[in-house]
Amino acid sequence: RYFHAILQRTKNHLSRFPAARAAVGIAMHDLFAKFLGIPLTDYWGRVHKGLPTSITIGIKSVQETLEEAEANVQLGFRIIKLKTGRDVEQDIMLLAKLREKVGPAVKIRIDANQGYDIRSLQYFAKQTQQLDVEFFEQPFPPGQLDLMRELPAELRQKCAADEDLLSSVNAVQLAQKPYPYGIFNIKLMKCGGLYEARRIAGIAEDHHFDLMWGCNDESIVSISAALHLALASPATRYLDLDGSFDLARDVVSGGFILKDGYLYTNDKPGLGVELK
Repeated sequence: RYFHAILQRTKNHLSRFPAARAAVGIAMHDLFAKFLGIPLTDYWGRVHKGLPTSITIGIKSVQETLEEAEANVQLGFRIIKLKTGRDVEQDIMLLAKLREKVGPAVKIRIDANQGYDIRSLQYFAKQTQQLDVEFFEQPFPPGQLDLMRELPAELRQKCAADEDLLSSVNAVQLAQKPYPYGIFNIKLMKCGGLYEARRIAGIAEDHHFDLMWGCNDESIVSISAALHLALASPATRYLDLDGSFDLARDVVSGGFILKDGYLYTNDKPGLGVELK
């Protein structure tokens, strides 16, 4: 009966430690859904059965990038997130070679790691119009919303807020017209967990933003938590939940089912994870 009160208390007492707050909240949500005997996403109300996730390729040589892309496509992934942001001309060349390698059926999204300025982003977008970039993640360093608003509306609509979105307070700021971004990228470890993420998702839904659910290198526990909430959020359009794939070892198993690049919950109570 004190579930939501405890979550609010953790927000008050762990305000400077979003990852710790997220861990406590994830554990509580898992326990609560297990008490109810249902998957966590069904507690909120499932609206998506499953969604495709991107797989990230970091900043590497052209040859390494193409080899990794080919391997991921063979594994069934159909969305690649390409890290860029060091040199715009090299980025354009790399994207062109990647598009040639994977063909038109694979989606490519760009994460410039805050590495572009307004001229380089506009130049990159213009030079790659024929290469079918899905969207651009956080092209500028955080705090440059006025600069983002100088971009053409069509380009802003294809940009996703990441480091500019740390809380529901930021979400409210991003929801002031003209919108600097068209996409909200929610990361549980960044915003403080499921409780705050739901508030951000609600703001996105009210203002008709698309939702992306992202991560860092994380355990299956938090990846599963993000997936459960993503599948219960009507505004969810994108997943970038590949953070557990590269871990040498994890403390749990289960949590989600990966099939042909799509992520599904396993429909066990709570998060569906089990300690190894």
